[in-house]
Amino acid sequence: MRIDDFNPRGPADLVDPDTGWVSRRVFTDPDLFSLELERVFAKSWLFVGLTQEVAKRGDYVTRVMGDDPVILSHGQDGQYRVFLNACPHRGALVCRADRGNSPSYTCPYHGWTFQNTGKLHTAADDLSCYKGRVDFTHYDLVTARTQVYGDLVFATFDDQLPPLEEYLGDARWYLDMFFDRTPAGLEVLGAPVRWRARKNWKYGAINFAADGPHALAAHGPITRTVLEKFGMPAEMLRDLAIAGPAVRAGNGHGMIVVPNPPGMPEFTGFPPECVALYREHLKPGQIEVMKDMFNGVMTIFPNMSWVHFPLAFGADEPFVNFFNLRVWQPVSASETEIWSWFLADKEASEEYKQASLRIGVNTFTAAGTFDQDDSEAWAAIDAGSRGTVGKRMMSSYQMILASEDERIPNFPGPGEAYNSTYSEMSEFGILLEWRKRMEGVS
Repeated sequence: MRIDDFNPRGPADLVDPDTGWVSRRVFTDPDLFSLELERVFAKSWLFVGLTQEVAKRGDYVTRVMGDDPVILSHGQDGQYRVFLNACPHRGALVCRADRGNSPSYTCPYHGWTFQNTGKLHTAADDLSCYKGRVDFTHYDLVTARTQVYGDLVFATFDDQLPPLEEYLGDARWYLDMFFDRTPAGLEVLGAPVRWRARKNWKYGAINFAADGPHALAAHGPITRTVLEKFGMPAEMLRDLAIAGPAVRAGNGHGMIVVPNPPGMPEFTGFPPECVALYREHLKPGQIEVMKDMFNGVMTIFPNMSWVHFPLAFGADEPFVNFFNLRVWQPVSASETEIWSWFLADKEASEEYKQASLRIGVNTFTAAGTFDQDDSEAWAAIDAGSRGTVGKRMMSSYQMILASEDERIPNFPGPGEAYNSTYSEMSEFGILLEWRKRMEGVS
């Protein structure tokens, strides 16, 4: 379908909620990209990092929110804060290292110094030139609203957004199932891995919200290797995906759950020493979903995603879950920087954690098998969609037409659960939220 046949009146009209058609300009237009930085990223709670990354007072890491550089700081007063990484005097970066520990940050241009609580400590070396006419209380670092959910730090510069828990809504039930399933919680297995890919940021967010049909086409070889361990044809994954639910958790948050293949034991891939802790710590509905979960993939709108499932490299090796958390950081309409963390239950054995990390690095990093598959596909979409004719065309999410009435009435988790990960319902939910934001509706 050509966009000429759709006759959009504005950016929001580029996504048609009734037909499932989406203009490819949504993924390629630089003007739309600039607008979504204002209307999507500047008006959302964005994941910035984990408290473990700044565990000690004085610790900091530098990150990006939308297109703004920021500092995640653990202040001397024990509070976690996110600052705009820009001197209020002239705008220079006040922190230029990726991470470190310091009681203060100093602007390299004029030497203004700020405490790690954001307060101005020292201005120019001679304040007499201001003759007492300047109120220096306005020269503290610009501080974002910062809230911590479990170990996850979110921030926003929008004073009008509802509190984080309201923004997350039903997604909290699923966040808890992955990030707060034992008394001690999760351990971050090293610093985030970073790389850039030729793609629009929404491709990754949508894919992890999530796209069931691409699994066999894009990831055929490694999928076949996994299922062969169970003596099952790879095509069975399609049947499993069709049998798994797709969930819209509100506010653009969405996920899919692929159930275990027949014969796979409960809690396959999870550390055995943690299973009893899951049963004690989680709600019965969360246990019901987790114990038979082969694959769990989710996106918190707009750009925080994770993927969780079991793999084994050797024929005699046990299955081990890897847990990959990532951010799709927008760079331009056709470029994304991916920030990728690996996590494991703190109570798991060191042997399990290292096995989980090894599997994750080999599959979901720039050189990993799954990420290479996805990046190649996304680059191909970008190449086919940004030309003079290509950007006039529409992309299809029309599986929603066959799925919108197939709600699961007794799904144990909150939100809208649909019968199949092939439904495109959860991934299209990302675009519906994008459409609402681009209309200027928060």
